[in-house]
Amino acid sequence: MKTLTDFALKEEYKLLQSIGDKIAEIDSSIDWKLFRIIFEFTHFNKTVS
Repeated sequence: MKTLTDFALKEEYKLLQSIGDKIAEIDSSIDWKLFRIIFEFTHFNKTVS
């Protein structure tokens, strides 16, 4: 955690998880590392197109 805001957001997310957040259920099923690789490739792509 870098800031107080990060801490507060994580605490709110824990609360949502405890009351049955559907996004939290999906989150555990997705391998986010694959998306990070795709994002890094497209985000840092400095070509003209």
